[in-house]
Amino acid sequence: MSGSTESSGSSSAGWRGKARRIINSSLRRTGEALSRFPVVILLILIASVAANLETPDYARFAFDSFLRLEAALFAGAAGAVAGTLLLEARGVSAPARYGVQMVCALVFGLAVWFGLDWGVYPPALVIGLTLAIPLAPYLARGDGLSFWSFTVLAFVGVVLAFAAVLIFVTGVIAIIEMIAFLFDIDAGSSVQEHIFITAITLVGPLFALGRIPTRFDERIEIGEKEQFVRGIALLAGWVSAPLALVAALVLYLYAAKILVTGIVPNGEIGWIVSFFSLLTVLLRIAAEPIRDLGGVALRVFAKIWPWLLILPLGLLGYAVWTRIAAEGFTIARYYLALEGFAAAILAGLAIALRNRLDIRWLAGIPVVLILLSSFGPQGVASTVGRSQSDLIFATMGSEPPSEDASTLSDGARQVVRSRIYALAEVDQLDRLSGLTQGGFEFSGEKSYEQARLVIATLGLEASEVGQPVRTARFERFGVIDIAGFDRFAPALTARRSDEGEARAIRNAAPEDGLGANVDLPIAWFEGKTLLLTIGDVTDSFVIDADEIEPTLEVPRSSSATGAPSISLASENGRTITLVVLAFESSETGEISFLEADLLYREEDWAR
Repeated sequence: MSGSTESSGSSSAGWRGKARRIINSSLRRTGEALSRFPVVILLILIASVAANLETPDYARFAFDSFLRLEAALFAGAAGAVAGTLLLEARGVSAPARYGVQMVCALVFGLAVWFGLDWGVYPPALVIGLTLAIPLAPYLARGDGLSFWSFTVLAFVGVVLAFAAVLIFVTGVIAIIEMIAFLFDIDAGSSVQEHIFITAITLVGPLFALGRIPTRFDERIEIGEKEQFVRGIALLAGWVSAPLALVAALVLYLYAAKILVTGIVPNGEIGWIVSFFSLLTVLLRIAAEPIRDLGGVALRVFAKIWPWLLILPLGLLGYAVWTRIAAEGFTIARYYLALEGFAAAILAGLAIALRNRLDIRWLAGIPVVLILLSSFGPQGVASTVGRSQSDLIFATMGSEPPSEDASTLSDGARQVVRSRIYALAEVDQLDRLSGLTQGGFEFSGEKSYEQARLVIATLGLEASEVGQPVRTARFERFGVIDIAGFDRFAPALTARRSDEGEARAIRNAAPEDGLGANVDLPIAWFEGKTLLLTIGDVTDSFVIDADEIEPTLEVPRSSSATGAPSISLASENGRTITLVVLAFESSETGEISFLEADLLYREEDWAR
């Protein structure tokens, strides 16, 4: 009996000792973080206060301003951490490091706050600074294994820090809920909300900073007896590497299909290849010191990974270049091209150096390219601005008096409007000032509103149509004959608008379990022309209200059973079928509103 009691007591004492050590370690590391990153911690504190003030009970900021403030503080903190690690690795004194922290926080924070007003694209700068943190201590010093060890330890430490905070705060909130329920106390949801926000924006980042290693020459022991390394090798060698090899095989078979059938890559190939190339490079970096521990698949992958990228990158290059040549650069196309360019550089260097490329180059080259894309003439904003404005000038002329917009076809006007929205996304609408005598006068409007102002100033609005004089609604019942189509989009709506407005309506709608709205087709009317965008491809179909219900004689409204089915063909050879559920039209037969189920073939929209 006494032996059992002693065993229980020693076990309890052991757990208390472990808990005490964990708490003491966390407090010690947080104290070290305070001495290493004082400016960063000040930024974190400001961000936490701002986040707490943005709760529904306070809402002290406009939401856009709040997001911009948080992004600016994050960029300043990331730049300050990277600058500090760069100097720490070289033994620079603490006062000098603190000064660099202040400069980095100020420069990068202001760059993100003013963003496109300064010609800086904030998302790229924020991502680039974040990815630069583990690279900073190993710039022109150290070796690949030290960099790998530092990155792994920092990543695992940060993840565990946030996980511990989330588990703790979840337990605290659960206890508050339990007390409120058992003792009939109104704890208030705002208290729990503030606890959660503070944990995520303050406590978690502080613990994460404390987990950043202080030694830069530390190397993780690589061997079969090291459980941590064996875990990484198991994940890389028996899960990731086989998946990467199979994915490469699928892409090569797809390329063979293209050669046999002559059907060019569809609109999704760019994202598929970019995702594959990203995972390939990340797996190569992760596998650097554990290639011999991860089995045959990992060893094969480590030897042939640059060759795996050649054909997929060719597909990516073809798809992106074809789209850019026809429709110019957009933000998405710019970064698809940039990722392909970075992957091609890495694969070429690995082949040239016979796969002896230091993994710091594999990580560093993409980071440098991301940072370069955030500003300057080579940056995304300037590139998209030049590309889209040149295409607009080719259509409308480059100086007043420009071509009268009324002489442009509905399709041409729609294309110009879509280019104007692309310019608005990167704040490059001023490039079109030459199309008017006095330029454009913006007074703080959002980018979408500025684009609408430019469209109105240039006379590019969609043609007006009279009030609807005929409406009808139909009931869908029975079996829908797909008639050879392989895609079905239910309840697609189209109005008299333009592409920008149609996208805004589509993106604002609830997803209804169908997935991200940005993947759904969008449609709008210009006169009797239905413009339909699926993926990155837009095509036009002529449709008249009389084709929908030629027997409808009631001038104002009508309801009927049996939704009519209409087959339409474009000049480009694409065919669709609409199962009409509702529509409104004018006396001239121009439709102002349409709701219909859409049937189409995916292959048609891949070209």
